Amino acid sequence: MTIPKRILRMHPATIVLLSFLLTILVGALLLKLPISSTSEPLSWLDSLFTATSAVCVTGLIVVDTGEAFTFFGQCVILFLIQVGGLGVMTISVALFRWFGRTLSIHQHVVMQNLFTHTPRKDIYHLLRSILFFTLGFEAVGAVLLTLHWSGEFPFFKALWFGIFHSVSAFCNAGFALFPDSLMRYDLNLLLNLTVCGLIVAGGIGFPVLYEFQSLIFARSKKRVRLSLQTKTVLLTTAFMILAGAGMYAYLERFTLPTNEPLSHWILIPFFQSITCRTAGFNTVDFTKLHEATVGMMIFLMFI
Repeated sequence: MTIPKRILRMHPATIVLLSFLLTILVGALLLKLPISSTSEPLSWLDSLFTATSAVCVTGLIVVDTGEAFTFFGQCVILFLIQVGGLGVMTISVALFRWFGRTLSIHQHVVMQNLFTHTPRKDIYHLLRSILFFTLGFEAVGAVLLTLHWSGEFPFFKALWFGIFHSVSAFCNAGFALFPDSLMRYDLNLLLNLTVCGLIVAGGIGFPVLYEFQSLIFARSKKRVRLSLQTKTVLLTTAFMILAGAGMYAYLERFTLPTNEPLSHWILIPFFQSITCRTAGFNTVDFTKLHEATVGMMIFLMFI
């Protein structure tokens, strides 16, 4: 069993585009099924929009994810988010390896071209690292979020909420199972820190995480330094988070809960600064924000 040569001759960007289009179409078909909806089946347009938003980890919705979709429908959305976060080709090669198949030299080159900024090492080692980081972060996040919701919902519902929101946060998708996103938990320390941590970890990218892994598990006694790219990503991320939180706190200084402890007061600015850049969750009502705040958040989204 080999990947068709016609596909491998395509430019890597074309392969990714076609893979995502196929995944979106399959996802739209599954979401259109009656088993996916709690009431009437979604229209084709709504199904296609939701599937596209999930695969492209955009987070825009046209129906309430928690109310409009059954457990099956939510599983489909979660799968699409995970595929979009990991990448279609990453999952494809992982499945080939799982079934004992190997890639040719040309196939290795094609896959490595999909990870342009990644060290040119064995592609299977690279993919194992990607899966390790993804599932590891999502598992830790799911446990913490399940602990949070276990006091509010039955265990299995809390577990599902924990898994769904952990994957959605790490993949920077922004899908939530509550009609108001996460607004009801705007001052919850555990949930805010967990979601923010997952968003940042997923947002800095696999090449940076891969380099951290190489740094931590380096067998050589020689001191290993972070690359310029990784340093740039980390410094830029930290600066944008701090600058965004500071600007939000200043512009919305009259609306923040000043009667709460300082640790809670700073949660709202930091959460919005982190999530608006890549994720899409919210713990405040955007319609009540000042125009200057909205403009600042649009600027962060653009960056």
